[in-house]
Amino acid sequence: MKKCPIFSLITAAVGLAAALSSPALAKLETWRQEGSAVFARHRRERVVISDQGRVRLGRELVPAGTIAAERVWDLARGSDGTVYAATGDGGKVFRGDGKAGSPWALALATGDGEVLSVAATPDGRVFAGTGPGGQVVEVTGQAHRPSRPDPRVRYIWDLAADADGSLYAATGPTGQLWKLGRDGKWTLLLDSKAGHLLSVAVSPDGTVYAGSDGEGLIYRVGRDGKASVVYDAPQSDIRTLAVAADGTLYAGTAAEASGGASRLASFFSAGVEGSDAGTTPGGSRDAAPGIVEGRLRADRGPTAGSSSRTSASPEKASAGTASPKPVLPGDNAVYRVDTDGVVREIFRAKALIFALCCAGDRLMVGTGPDGQLFEIRDRGAESTPLAKLDSGQILSLLAEPDGGILLGTGDPASLVRLSSRYVPRGEIVSEVHDAKLRSRFGALAWRGETPPGTTISFQVRSGNVGEPDETWSAWSAEQTLPGASRAEAPAGRFVQYRARLVTSNTAATPELASVALSYRSINLPPEINRLDVPDVSVADGSARQVRLNVRWEASDPNDDDLAYTVQVRKEGWPSWITLTESPTAEKAYNWDTTAFPSGTYRIRLAATDRPSNREEDAASRDRESSPFLVDHEPPTVAIRTDAGRARIVLSDGATRVTKAEYALDGGPWTPLFPEDGLFDTLREEISLPLPELKPGVHLLMVRGTDAAGNVGSKDALITGKD
Repeated sequence: MKKCPIFSLITAAVGLAAALSSPALAKLETWRQEGSAVFARHRRERVVISDQGRVRLGRELVPAGTIAAERVWDLARGSDGTVYAATGDGGKVFRGDGKAGSPWALALATGDGEVLSVAATPDGRVFAGTGPGGQVVEVTGQAHRPSRPDPRVRYIWDLAADADGSLYAATGPTGQLWKLGRDGKWTLLLDSKAGHLLSVAVSPDGTVYAGSDGEGLIYRVGRDGKASVVYDAPQSDIRTLAVAADGTLYAGTAAEASGGASRLASFFSAGVEGSDAGTTPGGSRDAAPGIVEGRLRADRGPTAGSSSRTSASPEKASAGTASPKPVLPGDNAVYRVDTDGVVREIFRAKALIFALCCAGDRLMVGTGPDGQLFEIRDRGAESTPLAKLDSGQILSLLAEPDGGILLGTGDPASLVRLSSRYVPRGEIVSEVHDAKLRSRFGALAWRGETPPGTTISFQVRSGNVGEPDETWSAWSAEQTLPGASRAEAPAGRFVQYRARLVTSNTAATPELASVALSYRSINLPPEINRLDVPDVSVADGSARQVRLNVRWEASDPNDDDLAYTVQVRKEGWPSWITLTESPTAEKAYNWDTTAFPSGTYRIRLAATDRPSNREEDAASRDRESSPFLVDHEPPTVAIRTDAGRARIVLSDGATRVTKAEYALDGGPWTPLFPEDGLFDTLREEISLPLPELKPGVHLLMVRGTDAAGNVGSKDALITGKD
């Protein structure tokens, strides 16, 4: 297989104006696309996505003729290539070639309610198993005489043949495994504790396996007739078994989320609801589940190759481990039983697993109630949803000689053929990516594989609205990789890519594993959202305001790291003085104003995104504060005494007076208040009555405080009268 380079590049170049006018660019970013969850969100046409995130071309899914039935329970191919379909509710077997448009003819009308199983022996015989009559009928025989393993057997749930031509029947409600020899005689191989054995398969070495309901047991019966339990599954019903050419056994479960009282609830949810008179709650060995009346609703979905999204979500078990995983309600699984007896879970889904089919080195899985078909590769390492049918359940699968798969469905019945060939072309269109800002788009790199005859090509387009419309650019020229050409998409905020997978060899498909688109947002300058400087004029004067804690808030549209420079200028100065020794990443600066004179100042804050950009690409923005005061000057105090009263005037040139006090002859300080009772201006007048003073000289001290915490004082000598 030819592998592409690790990264094949296609450049989405931007048409710019003259180079000198190009805006600065922010740091390089990458929009990376990989993984099944990511690709599943994209619009898809005729491609499928595995659980490992591999995008591949789909395969054609075409009708394989019509059939007059409600359900196709089972399919088998005779030695001559004729395909036989076991159906309900009319209890008929049809035959045809399985090709598109070919008719299906009635091969057998059993008279029973359902034909539940059909199997072909190597010698050319074909047998059908029915219910509730519990009959086995040779479809290819002339007389079509029915045979019954035992009178208590009412349901032949599954049939399988070995290389010698012997037939094996999984039955209910007695939970028995029977063998029909070439001599026409029935032999009981296994009498289990289960109410029903739902499935049977034969290994190339002649080992027979059977799956039960109720306890979810897988039984093994060797050629020596010895029976043993291979595996006890967490789920209640082993609905289907398949054996690969190398002897590996695969088992699929179909347990309902509710658990259900009936041990066959999982099986009957595939096709019918209700019961006949023989049904008893609890699924005991005497229960005879009814399969005549009622059916589930079918959720209709688009056919394979559409842009639908898978509703059943497979969960692959950890590779190389046999440790069981916790099972939640509604979980069903496929288990791989290696020839050494080691059991591993290889697939899990919120669905009922009705059918398994080995097709070369791949395992096909048919589920319900959403009618989905899955493919498992590499012995369980990877699973892929291939199709979602209109019918609610995929009840049977049959591998065709050319590698195709024939599907039998229920609710309603249909026969559909999945081709072994890939479709010639398909595409995946990505979600719209929001770069958040107007951006230039660079290299689009992808990883995957392109076998000979296959290609992967890409296109890109861009726009400035979130939903592509007529304002977006056209898709760029389609480029098949590897290639030297360049695709173009103009600068914009939003971008989208389209990948096209093409094959001229329909036996091979290209595979896309990841996509990565590089882009640079056009660099925008930072935003300074807030710049706060303390206003000393509104302080209460309780402390000196000599350090001003300057704070700010800033952001960057490109989410760049920012650095800040703080400058200051007094009114009348010709230029700014830088306070920070070097740019800081902090968003605060504690300015010691004691080394600066009193006056009116402004702070200028400069923010730059240089830490995240080249010097030539960096952007910056400045913001100036409102004027503010630096006040180191104390208030002045004037005292005048007259007629037993002191007249006091306090004034300040910058900030309001906030406090006044006096002391007489060294006594305690006593508060003073303006005549209006409010300290609210730069000048306050106070009248201080002086009591009768003792004869002699007395000292009056007055001090005033301004809002900046500066204190001024004045003294006066007063002479007391004799």
